Amino acid sequence: MFKVDDFYTRFPQMTPYIVDCYETAKVHNCALLVIGESHYMPANSTIHKDPDHWYQANQSMLSKEEQSWISTRDIIAKELPKKIQNSAKFIWKYGYRKINEFGPKFEDYCESFKYSIIYNFYLRPANEGNSFKELIKPCDNEIANSYFEYMIAKFNPCGIIFLSMFAYNNCEKVNKLKIPVAATPHPCSQWWNRRSGKYGGKFGRDLVHDGMKGMDWSWAKQQK
Repeated sequence: MFKVDDFYTRFPQMTPYIVDCYETAKVHNCALLVIGESHYMPANSTIHKDPDHWYQANQSMLSKEEQSWISTRDIIAKELPKKIQNSAKFIWKYGYRKINEFGPKFEDYCESFKYSIIYNFYLRPANEGNSFKELIKPCDNEIANSYFEYMIAKFNPCGIIFLSMFAYNNCEKVNKLKIPVAATPHPCSQWWNRRSGKYGGKFGRDLVHDGMKGMDWSWAKQQK
């Protein structure tokens, strides 16, 4: 059985990105859970390729470079002061620009990160630059869904935004939730900036709004 606390003891870098303002947002019914697909590993890495090996491994078995590639909190904290200039992190840049547009509407979209929690649905990394589809095994979905239930129970978000259709489509319990949920194509894919009939004629990027329906962000600028 997958145990979250045990996993984070072995891979503390993968703890979600959480800030103090999340609880304030929850009081105002605007706390968001924003979910990506997976981290990546550098092209020369092999430790993540076998799921049995990965889910039993620990950070001491990773190089410093590999550790930095899966450090959820550090990646976001490092990139925000620079307005996210690393193209490998543009999933958050493009995603949060739309979150800010539909939500608090700060002059600096990076301010909107304060009111959400960020994590990746899959806890095993993908190969550098590729979708996790390439590596996925049944145990990955089982663990990802177990962890999703843990996140919902622990943080009780007011809305959810999946920045990956693949992750959303493999999330088994999401349709049973009684909160707004959005599922978008990856913000770095061609579908982010295209209209599609399967999106009801909307641009992929505009599906972000589905996870924020009914939220009143008028209070947010008073928090600065």
